[in-house]
Amino acid sequence: MAYVKLVNVNKIYEGGNVAVKDVNIEIKDKEFVVLVGPSGCGKSTTLRMIAGLEEISKGELFIDDKLVNDVSPKDRDIAMVFQNYALYPHMTVFDNMAFGLKLRKFSKDEISKRVNEAARILSLEDYLQRKPKALSGGQRQRVAVGRAIVRKPKVFLFDEPLSNLDAKLRVQMRTEISKLHQRLEATMIYVTHDQTEAMTMGDKIVVMKDGIVQQIDAPLSLYNKPDNKFVAGFIGSPSMNFVSGKIIKDNGLKFISDNNEFIFDLSTTQSSLLKNHIDKKVWLGIRPEDIYDSTTKPNSETLHQHDAVLEVVEPMGNEIFLYFQLEGNQFTSRISAREKPNVGYKQNLYYDKSKMHFFEFESEIAIDIR
Repeated sequence: MAYVKLVNVNKIYEGGNVAVKDVNIEIKDKEFVVLVGPSGCGKSTTLRMIAGLEEISKGELFIDDKLVNDVSPKDRDIAMVFQNYALYPHMTVFDNMAFGLKLRKFSKDEISKRVNEAARILSLEDYLQRKPKALSGGQRQRVAVGRAIVRKPKVFLFDEPLSNLDAKLRVQMRTEISKLHQRLEATMIYVTHDQTEAMTMGDKIVVMKDGIVQQIDAPLSLYNKPDNKFVAGFIGSPSMNFVSGKIIKDNGLKFISDNNEFIFDLSTTQSSLLKNHIDKKVWLGIRPEDIYDSTTKPNSETLHQHDAVLEVVEPMGNEIFLYFQLEGNQFTSRISAREKPNVGYKQNLYYDKSKMHFFEFESEIAIDIR
């Protein structure tokens, strides 16, 4: 397979609109890398520049040691799977998968061998003589993946391939693509706006916002040590809760929220690393799973108790989401399903101070306390 390297890559459209700015990504051989971010963040544009479908305005793109900025898409030895499948409706599954090989003048025996091998990998043997209209959405997407597999490219590119599928099929196809990566030992670059897909599939995740890379890291590192407030809020479902306040000195250091509603003493570790932020505004972030009710709280000395009136309670089966207000911000708690709390009543909630994140107020850069 191959490695891919982007060096200060930019995409600037007419009128000066910057879609991608100074992107630097190194994708190792056989690595599964996911580009994730909200709509319009530049992730699909970055993928299309790798594919050669968009011209690079500035910067360099390497596949292995070869600079490919001016190499045509057909000569980059990549295969791309699109969101809309892009199957030929008048062709059978076999002919859809074989089409690219026929254009490259492969022999009939080699085409048959490759298509049947891909069909076996993707459990499509029984559908080779059907046309796309006779297939489900998941089967059509597997055909699109199979068309890429038969090429045996250096790099596989996936542009939001699961967004047209229903929730159950998305979960199934996530698993299938992950298993395919392990089986083929291929270099894969995958674009999605779904952070759950990114967390469950990627060896490495690239988080983008407004055309700029915010952080590149392994899934758990992104979750536990976000570089900034955007990454902290984007990775994780439900998303991280935030409240603004100050660090004050009062018999040690304390966090005090803007309206004095939420006040607690900082730990020794937190005080040490936040000592340069005394009398400065900061953002405090805490994940929903680190806020407990009285039935789920652990036996820990790091908890801070605070009362809140529950506005919405969502039973999810094995867990419950609690929604309430703190300093005018909607907060969420994610607790295991035991006794269902009552809406409209004051609830004792417990915040794990050891799991809190702090960010500079203006720059929103993480103040690393771990």
